[in-house]
Amino acid sequence: MSADEDRPDDYQGVIIIEWPTAYGASPYSAIAGHKIEISDALTGKPIRTCTAVTVRADMERLVTADLTMFADEAGEPILDGEPVRDGDGFRTGVFPFLVSEMRVRHADGVR
Repeated sequence: MSADEDRPDDYQGVIIIEWPTAYGASPYSAIAGHKIEISDALTGKPIRTCTAVTVRADMERLVTADLTMFADEAGEPILDGEPVRDGDGFRTGVFPFLVSEMRVRHADGVR
């Protein structure tokens, strides 16, 4: 890791990303995005307010993820709760998280 490694306090928390197995049996099989599960690595609670995830895996840094999530009135991420209306939609933001684990959930439920 580089000397200018990101500090943990630069992040909103630490998450676990669980991927479903790819759909289909060909080499071109793909993962269904709506089946990705994200949870808080410290509490184990699911984070269900995420609408998109971008994983960053720079080989000289920590693995991180930018989560597009619902945000509260102060612009902070909502980890649990109801979204806040903002015009015709809901208030969202992009928030950085550290990734502690990524795993595959097989069709039979085995991890």
